[in-house]
Formats: sequence, C-alpha cells, structure tokens
Amino acid sequence: MRDAAFRLLAVRARSRMELEQRLRRKRLDGDLITQTLDDFREKGYQSDEEFARQYAGEKWRNKGWGPRRLQNALASKGIAPDLAQRVISETVGEADLVEAILPLAQKQWRSSAGQPDQKRRQRLSGFLQRRGYGWEVIGPVLDKLA
Repeated sequence: MRDAAFRLLAVRARSRMELEQRLRRKRLDGDLITQTLDDFREKGYQSDEEFARQYAGEKWRNKGWGPRRLQNALASKGIAPDLAQRVISETVGEADLVEAILPLAQKQWRSSAGQPDQKRRQRLSGFLQRRGYGWEVIGPVLDKLA
C-alpha cells in the first residue's frame, strides 16, 4: 500500500483525493487507504496545500490560466474552496491581470489577423473566458488591442 502511494507521488505531486482514487482503482482496502493517507499527511509526504500551490503556480505561469479556471481545476482535484481561494490569491497576488495576460492576448490577436475586428474581438474574448478571466480583465485587454 505505502509503496503504491509512494510510486504515485514519485511521478508528480497529487492531492489527497487523487491519491485515494488511484489507490481505490487498485482495489485496495478503503480503511487501509485512509490510514495510509492520514499517515502521509502527518509525516509531510503529501499535502493538499503544497499540491495546490504547485499546481496553481504552474498553470498560472505556463498556461496563463486565470483565477476562475484555477478555482475550478483545484476543486476538481479535491481541494477545499477556501484553501483554493487562498492559494490563488497568493499565486496571482497583486498582479495586474490586464498587464499579465497582455502578451498572451497579443499573440492570440495576431493569429486572427485578416479577419474583421468584431470577429477578432469575439474570438479573443472567448479565448480569455476559457482561460478563466472575467470581463473586468477582458474589457481592458480588448481596449488595449483594438
């Protein structure tokens, strides 16, 4: 049991829920899984908070995910909403979201060159919405590009 859990954590950090699901797929005893995961948490081998920080930071820096998408992704990984919100606030911090995503938006804007401006604006706003940004960020970005 412990070896299986260690192997899963050796590949990448995982939330408690992800570990539990993966171990249950192996048809291991539920009580033993719970005991092992509790032991891992106590000894610091697995931490939902550290997992959330690592996951949110990577998605924010490398994928340009916004706060809403980060919140949804962390929830799907079994992270409590209050912990997710705190981690997202720490990750995004006081960053000016408009300035932070402007390079990503400019790249997307250039890729639609040659299309009517209205179509370009619709495509860019949809792209940014899917990334997890709200209109409070999308509007100013569109104003800067158009």
